[in-house]
Amino acid sequence: MLQKWITSIGLDIGTSTTKLIVSKLLIANQQNQFTLPGCQIIDRRVTYASSIYTTPMLNDVEIDVQRLTVLLEQEYKNAGISLDQVEAGAVIITGETARKQNAESIIHYLAEHAGDFVVATAGADLEGILAAKGSGAIERSAETNAVIANIDVGGGTANIALCQNGKVIETFTLHVGGRLIRLNSDGFVTYVSPYLTEFLKNNSLILREGEKAAFEKLSSICQLLAEETVNYVKALNQNFSLLVSPHTRSSIHPETIMVSGGVGAMMEKQKPKTVKEVAIHGDVGPLLAYHFQSIEVSQAAETTRATVIGAGMQNTEVSGSTVYIGSKRLPLKNIPIIEIPVQQEEKWNPQLFQERARAACMQASTIFSAEDPPVAIALSHFPYCSYKMLQELAKIISDEFIACFKGAKCLVVLCEQDIAKALGQALAKQRKELEIICLDQIDFTHGDYIDLGLPVAGEAISVSVKTLAFSS
Repeated sequence: MLQKWITSIGLDIGTSTTKLIVSKLLIANQQNQFTLPGCQIIDRRVTYASSIYTTPMLNDVEIDVQRLTVLLEQEYKNAGISLDQVEAGAVIITGETARKQNAESIIHYLAEHAGDFVVATAGADLEGILAAKGSGAIERSAETNAVIANIDVGGGTANIALCQNGKVIETFTLHVGGRLIRLNSDGFVTYVSPYLTEFLKNNSLILREGEKAAFEKLSSICQLLAEETVNYVKALNQNFSLLVSPHTRSSIHPETIMVSGGVGAMMEKQKPKTVKEVAIHGDVGPLLAYHFQSIEVSQAAETTRATVIGAGMQNTEVSGSTVYIGSKRLPLKNIPIIEIPVQQEEKWNPQLFQERARAACMQASTIFSAEDPPVAIALSHFPYCSYKMLQELAKIISDEFIACFKGAKCLVVLCEQDIAKALGQALAKQRKELEIICLDQIDFTHGDYIDLGLPVAGEAISVSVKTLAFSS
């Protein structure tokens, strides 16, 4: 078994802070004379974690690209690595910064200048999923079979993910964060987020910029924010005016609630007793953290760096020889993978498969950006497939894909079994306007990203599966 250590880097640019982490990943190649090449991470070691920086801004709407670049170059030197040593990783822009004017240009600039990254601008739903994985909530739900909620509270938003059996089953985001109210060292209010204004007014708590903040008022505001957040997470309230986007809260009640993020990290500290102690970071984060702690939610095992991506491990292999490629778009990079089980019942049930396909595509359409192809649909639990089943499968996949990704022109489908050519032909007949790429013998996991290369042997193409790897 061949083994190789690679260097990976992760950069998280958040509303209030920016963090970087460097890791070493041990990659084992399982190749032998009977199988196609396949790799997996067998060891992971964090070798360097940067200081936590205040995200550099030019103004309220523009991130300072130049200062970010200088920061990254300095951190490379501090970590003792050079650009050509970085073989994998991820750049994630999260929270309010993901909605800033130049977020897209920044992420692509950094990806081009900082190594071979999985590139993603994390919207609210994706950020919640990343934080739940990084905090340990997803892993804990798999171990306990309980519903675990992770609340990742940063500077501008609280990203919530409900996890069960090792998967995220619900996500939503609230305008709740430490920097929605900012204070100077003398205790004067320098900023109140417009998202909070109506909420505070409706609760008879008026706070204006320029006024000297009273500790009791700040405490009441933070207590209300923490309690209302937890009540919504517990499904005790069905409506919350601070939702970032419309959301219908399910009746699922989590057994455990964990808090990560910068506010989560401060939960272990003592309660601030004066406005000066509250404003130590120029905001109300310490007081908000105390009030989360006081309602007996638990601090996550990983807090501030929960959303930092440890690495983008590349698993390079070769697709099966019976592929279907009805597109001239190759090569393609950084396509997120969504897994849909074909058959979880004793017999093939097209209605239940359609329900799973619809749910998976609808969730993906809220998480990933509208690039083309937006996702790769990975089919697991694939039994013997009759001609009739193949036609039904192709119709359901194409219908649900088009319904959720209306502007997409290219559909990528991955199969574990050797059936890609037949399925690709069936898909092409269903939707002649779609370019179809259908590959088999691909080892995938939900949440991975995939790169598709050019043909390397006959019809077979090179494939790179990138797994987001978090510290445990």
